[in-house]
Amino acid sequence: MALSLSVCILTYNEEENLPGCLDSLVDLESEIVILDSGSTDRTRAIAEEAGASFHIHSFDDFGSQYNRLFNLATRPWILNLDADERLSPELSRSVRELFKDPDRLERYRGFSFNRLNYFIGKPIYHSGWAPDPLVRLFRKDSGEMERRQVHVQILVKGEIASLNGNLIHFTYRSLDGYLSKSTKYAKLAAREMQIRGRSPSLWALLAHPAGMAVKMYFLRRGFLDGKEGLFLAGLYAYYTFLKYLYLYYPDGRSPSSQKE
Repeated sequence: MALSLSVCILTYNEEENLPGCLDSLVDLESEIVILDSGSTDRTRAIAEEAGASFHIHSFDDFGSQYNRLFNLATRPWILNLDADERLSPELSRSVRELFKDPDRLERYRGFSFNRLNYFIGKPIYHSGWAPDPLVRLFRKDSGEMERRQVHVQILVKGEIASLNGNLIHFTYRSLDGYLSKSTKYAKLAAREMQIRGRSPSLWALLAHPAGMAVKMYFLRRGFLDGKEGLFLAGLYAYYTFLKYLYLYYPDGRSPSSQKE
């Protein structure tokens, strides 16, 4: 029996990740809604072969794009996934069992579960990446995505419960992938700071990256993740540096060149 559930996914050139994500949804018998921001690879063909409803809208910021996506859903409940995420078998069972329990569906407005993050093929259990509980399943009439440029979370009005099982997240399959995303996310984070009235600061540019490395590697026990913990601490320090650097150069150019 089909569930009263819409699985909502944002995409952009996700031909490598999307098949695994869609395969993990087969047992749910849910509606699948995809909002794409102009892919030039086989993302659309893969989505439509799986029977997904595919839509296109140019990207401006994550908060706005996710809420557009959620508005396209036609069923009462929404499960939000990224293309590089997939349900573990245990989490898939938990979702199916939930929709056999009308009392829980009536009582709660949203459900959280843990995300297990992988970095270049290795699961990370420390470094601030774990545990990583997220609200990703919610009633459409009770939730929306936070209205921010980047690093957004779903806001739910009402009581939230938890589900068993992990959401598997194959983030950053390669170093090039991390560096590419870091630049994009740093620009958006700098724009968010500008919107909130943050001014450029040399102190922040120098101190915050060092603080991030110390926090991830020592305070959040990244050293227990082996060499990957060290790499993540360094890479997050680099991202933090970029974020504050873009406060000085919002579009990547010096102020004098922007006036020309």
